[in-house]
Amino acid sequence: MKSKVIMLADDAETSPSKLFRYLNSLNEDINVKETCFGAFIEGEDELVDKIAEKVREFEKNKIFCKDRGFPIWDKRRCRAFRKGGPREGFHQLEAEHRALKTISKGLEEYETEKSTYENVQELKKKVMEEYENAITKSEKVSIDTFAKIANETKPKDKSKDKK
Repeated sequence: MKSKVIMLADDAETSPSKLFRYLNSLNEDINVKETCFGAFIEGEDELVDKIAEKVREFEKNKIFCKDRGFPIWDKRRCRAFRKGGPREGFHQLEAEHRALKTISKGLEEYETEKSTYENVQELKKKVMEEYENAITKSEKVSIDTFAKIANETKPKDKSKDKK
């Protein structure tokens, strides 16, 4: 079994819901989960790889795929089982997603006849700047603030209420 993440660049013509409907219309033995940035697919290794390649053909520089370490609906990762909140690794995916539009432009530039080493280097620099901005954008939270937030969001112990 293999799981893949399919991420759409912001300027892709395909939407997550279109992608989801298309994947389900294939009538293949796969599980599909729509996400805010694309979809997860899961199934036999070769089939998942074949479908991922087929999906990338629609907009090859705007649809990106990578292997996922956990199955769809894995209780250790799925928000439905963890009572909400972002899952581990979500912020990394979010940062990667922000960079996709620029990566897409870089790939398109690279494939055109006007592509030059200087143009590609300039786009590479822009991608790295956007990535650094995405990583450094979040501000640090003090331990006292973190403890306050944790205590405010901690579920109440209902067994104490019954006494």
